[in-house]
Amino acid sequence: MKKTIITLAAAFLLVLSALAQKPSVGITAGATISNYKAKADGEDQTAKSKAGFTGGLIANIPAGKNFMIQTGAHWVQKGTKDEQDGDKVSITVNSIEVPVNFLYNSNGFFIGAGPSVSFAVSGKGKFNDLSAKLHFGNSDADDMKSFDFGANVLTGYQSPGGFLIAANFNQGLSNLMPGSSGNGTLKSHYFGIRLGYILNAKKS
Repeated sequence: MKKTIITLAAAFLLVLSALAQKPSVGITAGATISNYKAKADGEDQTAKSKAGFTGGLIANIPAGKNFMIQTGAHWVQKGTKDEQDGDKVSITVNSIEVPVNFLYNSNGFFIGAGPSVSFAVSGKGKFNDLSAKLHFGNSDADDMKSFDFGANVLTGYQSPGGFLIAANFNQGLSNLMPGSSGNGTLKSHYFGIRLGYILNAKKS
């Protein structure tokens, strides 16, 4: 937990120092392919990946020649699904994610990485035609923890006119298993692809 706080504090201070520069603000939308990896009694358990939606706002903050900090707020759908003996099971989790990516940019192409935090705001579990809301928290009665600290890698291209395409991979580092399940872990990961437009991009 201390390492998480220190990392977030360092990222926050870097963003504050970069805000002296004029940021470029944009909108994005795209798709996610996500899954969860559970580990119990020393055995890894993974179901099938599930497609979802992502969309949100981004801000590109100059941080020197060929470097920038990209942050924002994204709606990210995560989940997983499986089918056994004709029974279909799926989980969908809607999260608000805030990444802080440190990017190298050259001729419109960019690549980089950084930390992220996300908070699950709603979710649904489905078994065949039956569905129920997921409960988020850290008690034995909850289905999953809400807070997830992750690591993000990102690459893409932004045209001189402001149009962009980007792909990212996010690995959740927090154990999302709630309550007293001390012998088990549950971690998220997803691949995302986004199209977007920077509203105040510099035209060439």
